[in-house]
Amino acid sequence: MSNLKVLVVDDEKGYRDEIEEYLVDSGFTVFTAGLPSAALEIVGNESIDIAIIDLRLPEMSGIDLMKKIREIDEQIGVIMISGHGDMDSVISAMRDGAIDFFPKPFNLIDIRFAIERTRKFIEMQSNLTEIRNTCDNLMEMMNNESRVPIIGESPGMKEVFRLMSQVSPNLNTDVLLTGESGTGKELVARGIHYLGSGKGKVFFDVNCTAIPENLFESEFFGHTRNAFTGALTEKKGCFEIANGGTLFLDEIGDLPLAMQAKLLRVLEERKIRRVGSNIDIPLNLRIIASTNQDLGAMMEHKLFREDLYYRLNRFPINIPALRDRKDDVIPLLELYNWHFSTTMKKSYKHISEKALTKLLTYGYPGNVRELRNMVEKAIILSATKSLELTLNCFPDLDRSACTVPELISPDNLDLSRLEGMERDMIKCAMQKTGNNKTHAAALLNITRTSLNRRIEKHGLEFN
Repeated sequence: MSNLKVLVVDDEKGYRDEIEEYLVDSGFTVFTAGLPSAALEIVGNESIDIAIIDLRLPEMSGIDLMKKIREIDEQIGVIMISGHGDMDSVISAMRDGAIDFFPKPFNLIDIRFAIERTRKFIEMQSNLTEIRNTCDNLMEMMNNESRVPIIGESPGMKEVFRLMSQVSPNLNTDVLLTGESGTGKELVARGIHYLGSGKGKVFFDVNCTAIPENLFESEFFGHTRNAFTGALTEKKGCFEIANGGTLFLDEIGDLPLAMQAKLLRVLEERKIRRVGSNIDIPLNLRIIASTNQDLGAMMEHKLFREDLYYRLNRFPINIPALRDRKDDVIPLLELYNWHFSTTMKKSYKHISEKALTKLLTYGYPGNVRELRNMVEKAIILSATKSLELTLNCFPDLDRSACTVPELISPDNLDLSRLEGMERDMIKCAMQKTGNNKTHAAALLNITRTSLNRRIEKHGLEFN
């Protein structure tokens, strides 16, 4: 921190000298200027890290000076100061890139803390830029399909990126993506597709949970006209639609056993036949399947075919939970903060230190999806003229934890308690998510269909 070069621009010599003396005593290298022209000359000759700029200056406004400084070096962090309570100007300065603001008079120690916060912000922005550059090819190929790129600087996500780049050229290698709900399995699938298949190829996603068993063959393989009652026209199935590209089978663990057998045959033979037809259609496509369930445990209980598992698991990629990659929380916060501020046409807001501390220690049972939803809600709840996202903007962080029964011990082996535990955990998850079944299912690490089945089994009702 003491190696930082700080530029102080203020036409009031008293303020300028006072700030310079304090910062020099604190170990900073300090440059001062009373006029914008002198400040620009210093920026042109020195590697300035942070500029402290008065809002009202001769020659040009502090905001205009900030813009000119950023044209020379966009990495310079800017702190604005002003002796005038012009909130419109303050908001304008923050919108144009100022990282902090202080009205005169101010405590010098606050300025020092602001410099430290600005330093951290600059480092964070630098790290985010490095992440984006590292994943540049992936992001460029996905830009047209996803508004938000995959972000990750943690070791776990770097390993995911490495595996994605290695498997992407191999069109006929099936991939199995595992990980909890909300970790970004579909984004990873799309990334593999666009890295390998390139532009112009189809990426077709199928939610295995949503397909009724009696429509499986029609949806997957297609049908000819009059193949069955109601088949008024011929129809392509998802395999045929995705041929030449990628078929993404989301939540493969929810596929009933009868459908699993039919799917296995197609994966092995690499050809399909429409319902009502005797003509085989050869397939040349990538199959990517995903699940948030433990397929190994499902195989043991005869809920998932072993042969299908090993056929799909030719190239497994596990996407780690967000709680296991906390290095990604800040870049994700910044990305979603910028994204929702832009889409909602609100001024960019900084996250307060208290809120940031809570966000960094939170467990994120809903993973990246939950963090994204939190930031979206925070932007909506934030006051229009506020420059910060405070802890009050993140109500989910302070939501009381539900209590669940203690674990069963060897001294209390009562099998009926399992039913009670499941019932209580469902009630707890629904309470915590405001009766949102999708979010509750994510908290419980099960699908929404599975949650509905359990709710019905226990005779629970939620408004």
